[in-house]
Amino acid sequence: MRKLIAEGFVIFTSIIASFSVENYRESSQEKEIINDAVITLGDEITSNIKYTKEHLEQVKNVFYITDEIIKRFKTISMENIYDIHSNNPFLHTISTDGKITYIKKYDYEFDTLIMFTAWLAWEPETIFFQSMLNSGKLLEIKNKKLRTEIESIYTKQEERVDGMAKFTLDNCTPIQNWFLDMQNKVKNDISLKDVFEGYRNQELKNYLKFKRSTLKARIIDIEAYLQSLQNVVLLISTEYKSL
Repeated sequence: MRKLIAEGFVIFTSIIASFSVENYRESSQEKEIINDAVITLGDEITSNIKYTKEHLEQVKNVFYITDEIIKRFKTISMENIYDIHSNNPFLHTISTDGKITYIKKYDYEFDTLIMFTAWLAWEPETIFFQSMLNSGKLLEIKNKKLRTEIESIYTKQEERVDGMAKFTLDNCTPIQNWFLDMQNKVKNDISLKDVFEGYRNQELKNYLKFKRSTLKARIIDIEAYLQSLQNVVLLISTEYKSL
């Protein structure tokens, strides 16, 4: 009887041990998966830090040129405006490999309008965050502070920055309409450069002042967003290690 009890105990212990080993193995695999996911998300956020810094400088340059036009409204020429842009550029192209090239050679008809109506779209990367959100992996992040920060970045803060970008676009519509309306009032062909230098008025200045106020608030939002990105990357680098 004792032998049977002993053998049963050994068998029972072996089964429990095998379950423990299997559970440990599965737990380790799950931890490795979530670790890799958070590291990859950290890479996406790091990429967005680089993008946001560049975007912030561009928005600051739009603010600067708008501010200079307002301050020197009665005397500033289009040549002055182009000189300002050449030293504080925001017009740019992006190559297939993501390289940014700033434009300093101008189409003086098309780019004249852009100097007044530039708004800069907001386009950060969100693909991996959406993948984690849809798969439920985001909820598996144990650090509540980190999870909350990540959710805030990709929802409330990005939505606010995007909203301010679109609000800037809305502010630019009356400016564009002003140029086209003035151009249409003239009975012969006239360049947009001559429209500005010959017909500038308080109405245009008021539109520009409203745009400047929007850009100022937008810069504050982008700076706050950038700080949040940097905080999250620091948290990730502290708790999650590349394998």
